[in-house]
Amino acid sequence: MKKFFTFLFSLTLLGLGHVMAQGMEDFTNFPETSSSYVSGTFVGNDGSTWTYTNCSGNTQVPITAPSPVLGKGKTPDAAVESGELQGGIGTLSFDYMQPYTTNVNLNVYVNDILVATVTSEAQQNVVLNSGPITVNASGACIIKLVQSSGTSGQVTIDNIAWTANGGGPLPEPSEYPSSFAAEAGIGQAIITWVDAAGAQPPQKYLILVSTQNNIQAPVDGVAVADDLDISDGQGAKNVAQGLGTYTFSGLSNNQVYYFAIYPYTNGGSDINYKTDGTAPSANTTTPNIEVIHSQSFDGGSLAPWTQYSVTGTQVWTYSDIYGVNDGPCAKMTGYEGSPFENEDWLISPALNLSNYTLESFIFQTAKNYTGNALEVFVSGDYTGAGDPNAATWSPLSATLSAGSWAWTSSGYIDISSYGENIYLAFKFTSTATESATWEVDEIQVLGKLGTGISEVNTTTSKVYPSPTSDNVHVVFNGIGQAEVRLYDLTGSVVLRTMVNSGDNTINVHGLNSGMYLLQIEGNSQIFTHKLIVR
Repeated sequence: MKKFFTFLFSLTLLGLGHVMAQGMEDFTNFPETSSSYVSGTFVGNDGSTWTYTNCSGNTQVPITAPSPVLGKGKTPDAAVESGELQGGIGTLSFDYMQPYTTNVNLNVYVNDILVATVTSEAQQNVVLNSGPITVNASGACIIKLVQSSGTSGQVTIDNIAWTANGGGPLPEPSEYPSSFAAEAGIGQAIITWVDAAGAQPPQKYLILVSTQNNIQAPVDGVAVADDLDISDGQGAKNVAQGLGTYTFSGLSNNQVYYFAIYPYTNGGSDINYKTDGTAPSANTTTPNIEVIHSQSFDGGSLAPWTQYSVTGTQVWTYSDIYGVNDGPCAKMTGYEGSPFENEDWLISPALNLSNYTLESFIFQTAKNYTGNALEVFVSGDYTGAGDPNAATWSPLSATLSAGSWAWTSSGYIDISSYGENIYLAFKFTSTATESATWEVDEIQVLGKLGTGISEVNTTTSKVYPSPTSDNVHVVFNGIGQAEVRLYDLTGSVVLRTMVNSGDNTINVHGLNSGMYLLQIEGNSQIFTHKLIVR
């Protein structure tokens, strides 16, 4: 009886007295009843196998029990996905509710195309309806509801209803996106574009990547799956309309990558790519990065990193089993039978960056329990011994684990502007009332070692003054002309010009403040200089 009257109510909301109903999932067979977030499958009302990921069946927060509750901050993201639903989908609706204080932000996909995002703000325990979401997808369809981010609040869902598709597949997009560009960073390429408009906007984009300038256009009716392993020289990513950016990661050093973007509508056998004319394309070269320092704690101790305890008896320790892939790591907790007040530092050895540019810091963390966030710092005046509070430390922004022992990459952190001799550190704090446990692993400090030659060759080239805020003098003592390229910290060329033998003046007014890499290429040689713009 759970769902019969709810079903009639949902039909009324959709106005389905005038449109034949196609299907309804009321989660009668959803098997979970506890508040634990788990993953599994069940047979839906349509007879297909539905899949749920990191969902609970908390009976304290249902819409009409049983109702799946999608978890917050889970890895992978909490989701509910249908099996193949036959006959197409015209419109789609469902009930949802914010069970706790964090606001809802839930993405709705049909055949991997984002069709809607539903939200709630401070509407705890209020049952909302998505309203009819226009889909117009033909053939077999898969519905997927997934948390839009790791910070999206828990959400209860129920009574998914869909109508038959009466509109048929959409035509191909009218236009290509504009301003398509690729910008290289350390091991990655950031792709940006301005969304296409026109009479028929796209529902999604296919971005193709290759290490060769040989990208072939996709074929209508043949969907291209995501392929993010580009070690074979090719890859693909489907991206929803409205995002305007995507970052390919795990790329090789010093490698040219080519990209092209194709807007499309529909999905499956009805997928309709825009391929006429010339698709937007771009290319970029990743910088040649070397490992300056690496610490995976494989040596059986924290060394050469050191711990310093300012407050409390608990300290950073070496663990041989809890790290990434169950390897070793550094671990810190202020809990020992009960929480204690602590301030404890884990500090790197001295790092000499004088021969490098584009210096970055990356690591992984895992966390559990409630307590203060781990802090990450860099210092240019720490002496390597004694209380770190006696030195000057600058905070670094990093992505940290959200909890549940989920190992999380910090992302690449730019440390190029903190001097040539630095220390890095993790600062842990806890209180007498609560303490999280933090683990750190897979630490790397990376940088670009110029071009394989000495940074400064004063007999053949010179750059002055540095710092500068207006003009920079580039002295080239070779024969004929040389090309000057100015790179920012992402490895992108922000200025390119030709200079003659002798002292040349280049205007850098208007560039963002920061450190740049200036290269002079002439006489079959490349000379590299650091340039600071104020």
